[in-house]
Amino acid sequence: MKFVCLGRIPGEPEKLKKEYKSAKQWGEVRLCEEYFFYRYFIKIRYVSYIDIQRAYLREESGESGEFLLKEFYLMVETVDGALHKLRMEREENARAVLEIFSEKHPFIQIGFNRLGQSKNEER
Repeated sequence: MKFVCLGRIPGEPEKLKKEYKSAKQWGEVRLCEEYFFYRYFIKIRYVSYIDIQRAYLREESGESGEFLLKEFYLMVETVDGALHKLRMEREENARAVLEIFSEKHPFIQIGFNRLGQSKNEER
């Protein structure tokens, strides 16, 4: 396993391994007390919750012959302005993660609109 930090301050490898193994899993995502983990192949991306500014679900669709294809992405914007596109196999897992963010980490803005403001941001 290779841990890749998406935030500002990298975590200690031993602490990351311990938290990753004990974290609850929603598809490709694992949530623990301090970190959000996303596993894709052999890389595990992680970020501290305090480094997450905004998160939302992105749906992309297209066609392959007669078949309609839909892909879902959990979009995570960090406080340094970087936007990370994390592919999710199932929409319900992405929605569950966003729900947990809104319940346990109210400082994370959930949702996206064309004006660049989140749904729960005051106007």
